[in-house]
Amino acid sequence: MRKGLQISLCLLWTAVACVDVFPQQTKLPTKSTANHSLSGIVTAESGGPLEGVLVSAKRVGSPITVTVVSDAEGRYSFSRGRLAPGPYNLTIRAVGYVLPARRVVITGQSAATANLQLAKASDLAPQLTSGEWLMSVPGDESHREGLYNCLSCHSLNPVLQSNYDAHGNVKVMHEMRNESPASNINFSSKLPYYVGPRSNDSSFAEYLSTINLSDDRTHWGFSLKTLPRPTGKSTRVIVTEYDLPRPDTMPSFAVMDSKGMVWYADFLQPIVGRLDPKTGKVKEWPLPLVKPGFEPGSLCLRVDNKDKIWIARSFQGAVARFDPATEKVTTWSEPTQYRNIHSRVSYLNPAPNGKVWFSDTFNRTFNLLDPKTGKISAWPGFPGWKWTWENDAGSGSHGKKATGHFLYSVAADSRSWGYFTDEAGGNIGEMDPEGHVTLYPVPTDNAGPRLMHMDSEDRIWFGEDHAAKIGMFDTKTKQFKEWAEPLSINDDYDAVPDKAGYVWTGGMVTDFVTRLDPRTGEMTQYLLPQLDVNIRALEVDNLTNPPSLLLGENHRAKIAIVTPLP
Repeated sequence: MRKGLQISLCLLWTAVACVDVFPQQTKLPTKSTANHSLSGIVTAESGGPLEGVLVSAKRVGSPITVTVVSDAEGRYSFSRGRLAPGPYNLTIRAVGYVLPARRVVITGQSAATANLQLAKASDLAPQLTSGEWLMSVPGDESHREGLYNCLSCHSLNPVLQSNYDAHGNVKVMHEMRNESPASNINFSSKLPYYVGPRSNDSSFAEYLSTINLSDDRTHWGFSLKTLPRPTGKSTRVIVTEYDLPRPDTMPSFAVMDSKGMVWYADFLQPIVGRLDPKTGKVKEWPLPLVKPGFEPGSLCLRVDNKDKIWIARSFQGAVARFDPATEKVTTWSEPTQYRNIHSRVSYLNPAPNGKVWFSDTFNRTFNLLDPKTGKISAWPGFPGWKWTWENDAGSGSHGKKATGHFLYSVAADSRSWGYFTDEAGGNIGEMDPEGHVTLYPVPTDNAGPRLMHMDSEDRIWFGEDHAAKIGMFDTKTKQFKEWAEPLSINDDYDAVPDKAGYVWTGGMVTDFVTRLDPRTGEMTQYLLPQLDVNIRALEVDNLTNPPSLLLGENHRAKIAIVTPLP
């Protein structure tokens, strides 16, 4: 394992508390039960009060779950008005502990009390995040990189609990390598092209057979390591989760319009959806197929300044615009010369002048659409460099030198110039409306810049997926600044600023989201209530006070809003 795998435990952790149904009414919980709908003390059956236990309440028949976190005295509380009257099922998240089935009734007249005594978990493995598996397993950097390749589609739990021998692992690896990015543990979708074996497949398959449960092993030959529960500021948070109506929905992107409605694109199906966070009600609309026979889902989703929804159709090789007022979908296919089996229109961003920048990640092209005329201009993102299977580095890898190029996410500045991240090459790309491109290397070698957001000062905030850092690039001064994550095992997928001056990030490995104060460098981390959320794109809800984080729980078919408390 590389040194970066060592975890710094001296920084504060953030606990997740599910956000209320009414996030605008955030109040600071107090010890007085008069101000609470529900409160209690969390204890261990063989010890005293437990800090940092996530306590979730879900009303029977409701799609909304609200979560809070126990403080240093073990106390948790839901302030009055957050839980409507009715019966609620209570659940917890605290690695190493379980809560027997518990139901409580909220009357709306007097505060309810439910003290929770937790039992020790008999089996720790099902509670581990992928990050904790990476902390636990033996191996070197190449092994760690191989395990990272599994994380896009599913957690490491099924990998470590499998019983395949080396031969079986080789077969599974070849099959998994040809799955599309939208595949998951329950759904298979093949790539439209074939990716062949690699030279190190046999050695990695042999390694997997030493850390899983093959050879009739019932336990692993290494100790299971866990991250500490949240403490201090990390317990001062509320999280609200909303179930989506289809349990196979993959909401990798979720955004909010000016009216406070949440929009999401389904990574798996040709559907765009709208969630009303006040009621939890969802409405969905179908998107037309542009390339029948190719994966139908979508990836990036953005809202323009007229509240119209723009959607990157990924393997459909197109850009779509949905007008909520008319419920009309308009689609533009990418230029003919790039319309091939590798086409993958993954990311887009409307510019202030009304045009739309979008990327074809696999063909490495950067495109500018004029919706008024339908004209699309396309330019190579890396002039003079040609992709081949021989020099292909995909989106790059952790712990190695930057190799090749991979054109990823998109942003636009106040001039309507386009910007993109080069995940494999470790660059921020800048392109003017005439197609002239300049690459700016991120200071950390092989940082893996992934998703990004442009702020009102024309500064780009981006997640450094390979380096566990938040990056900032000032498009005016061409200067970078970086902040390292408290958890070096994190894979920062995105970074988004809110109106209060904080910047949020998160990744697929640990179920933690991080809030950075760039003015002081302070970082607070909040743990989400669900295991294996698979955090990807992030947005903010600037309508709450303080601003909240908005995200799609890609592997849990939920939308979550994370609101910090004072």
